[in-house]
Amino acid sequence: MSTEPTWLLKVLSPEGTALRRFHLAPGEHVVGSLAGVEIPLDEPGVSRRHARLVVLRDGGIVVTDLDSKNGTFVGGRRIAETAVCGFSLIAFGSLQAVLQPADPARAQVLLGPPTPGSAEHPAEEGPGLTTQGLHPLERLAGSLGEVLPALVDGLASPEETAAELVHRWMEVLPVGRAEILRMGSGGREGVIAAASTSDRVPRDIGALEVEGPDGWKLRLRCPPGISLKPLEPLFRLVLSLLAAGPGGRRWREIKAAPVKPPEEVPPPPGLGPEMAGVYRRAGKVARGDVPVLVLGESGVGKEVLARWVHARSPRAAGPFLAVNCAALPKDLLEAELFGIEKGVATGVEARPGILERGSGGTVFLDEIGDMAPETQAKVLRVLEGTSLFRVGGRNPVAVDVRFLAATNRDLEALVEQGAFRRDLYHRLAAFEVKIPPLRQRREEIPSLAARFFHRELAKSGLPSPGITRAALGALVHYPWPGNVRELQNEIAKAALLLEPGEPLDLHHLSERIRRPPGGAPAALPPLTLEETVQRAEREAFAVALAATGGDANRAMELLGISKTTYYRKIKELGIEG
Repeated sequence: MSTEPTWLLKVLSPEGTALRRFHLAPGEHVVGSLAGVEIPLDEPGVSRRHARLVVLRDGGIVVTDLDSKNGTFVGGRRIAETAVCGFSLIAFGSLQAVLQPADPARAQVLLGPPTPGSAEHPAEEGPGLTTQGLHPLERLAGSLGEVLPALVDGLASPEETAAELVHRWMEVLPVGRAEILRMGSGGREGVIAAASTSDRVPRDIGALEVEGPDGWKLRLRCPPGISLKPLEPLFRLVLSLLAAGPGGRRWREIKAAPVKPPEEVPPPPGLGPEMAGVYRRAGKVARGDVPVLVLGESGVGKEVLARWVHARSPRAAGPFLAVNCAALPKDLLEAELFGIEKGVATGVEARPGILERGSGGTVFLDEIGDMAPETQAKVLRVLEGTSLFRVGGRNPVAVDVRFLAATNRDLEALVEQGAFRRDLYHRLAAFEVKIPPLRQRREEIPSLAARFFHRELAKSGLPSPGITRAALGALVHYPWPGNVRELQNEIAKAALLLEPGEPLDLHHLSERIRRPPGGAPAALPPLTLEETVQRAEREAFAVALAATGGDANRAMELLGISKTTYYRKIKELGIEG
């Protein structure tokens, strides 16, 4: 690990109310009011380029005045240039500051800005990514798997299949218009099917044309800068299948071919071993249509998992609608879920509910344990059938949704107490998953903190080198009774207190996090010595990997271990990547 000296410059505002801190690594740092200097001090009396601080590798620092109007002072004396070796009072004009060697734990900055292509923050793929986070090729293949079987079995004609495909592709691909054509007599093109994102699509935007057998052709109009050339072989295959028609030789070959088992969905990066297992199991269930019940304390990320399951399901192109069952009274919740007919009350207009609007997608019932028994019975009726009745309605409305539900309550206990329907519990818990609290998966805290911190910096546009080792240590050892939501709120608050160029340090964190009761994490489960050591090692590896962006060599240096030990521990601890 690097032992190069660092310094801390603490600047007091002219009113004496705010303290700004700048960590100075070896090298040159210019102080001034000019935008873009290393130490920006836009205060009265500070020149545009006021002074230069040069941190030497032998531990000293040289302070040089840059012909400032109001002078630079060290120890009360105006200087042109001087060397400093320890704690010193310094002033830039009338602006007072303290210059001192930095505490190593608070000077070492970790979790800096993400580097392109790093494991924790993969490079963006531009227009190749959809809003569901899936590459178009995945969703395109999914649409083929849903539409083409009807042609195989003779339930749809090639023309009907083509029409369904182009409309599906408008939801999947970043295009303005899609057309499937076929050559007629006399060499004239006839449009078999077409779909557009708007009534008018400029004719001058780029176009990809793919030709298939028997005169079939596909034309896609793309905005500038978007290329669908890599998908051309797949489009050509689709045209071949349409040309073959039901019962063609190519269809018989496909139906006779062995079925390839679906690939396992990898978990998101940065998870600990337990949570990675949770996401792997959920990824398998996402491929089906069974209800999923997510259990866990408030703030652990139940809705995050639910959205992840939806985005990797066959319904990913459909809506994801969520409702908090604890936030609405019974009557309002029923109207929100099932919709309402006109005239039920004075001034009420007819409107569909979430279950109706969510057809073709996923409905997430959060805090299902707080749902009233009468509403539970109506939800069960929808689960067991395919229709519902709006509030005040007499005619059934067809619906097609997948149910995901979550609660922080013990549903089994509520069932025994008669507060929750047993039949509804078993229908919702076709697949049940429990998310452990954050205090039981501390190895994830560095990657979560980095993600939230970079998100806040992107919102504010504020530059920051990262989070100090001391601050990260406090975050890792705090028990987080509010789980991930509390961590996210804490990082957001701390980021608001940053000055430009300042790392997130201990003084930005809340008092309860800097000094937790008893000085140790609370509410931890009983652990053997071996389990305690393994947990500490996983946390250390998580910090090192997050701090180095997944760079194994730099992580070894940070941990102070050899390559052999590093890879042996990676295997023993079951660390991802």
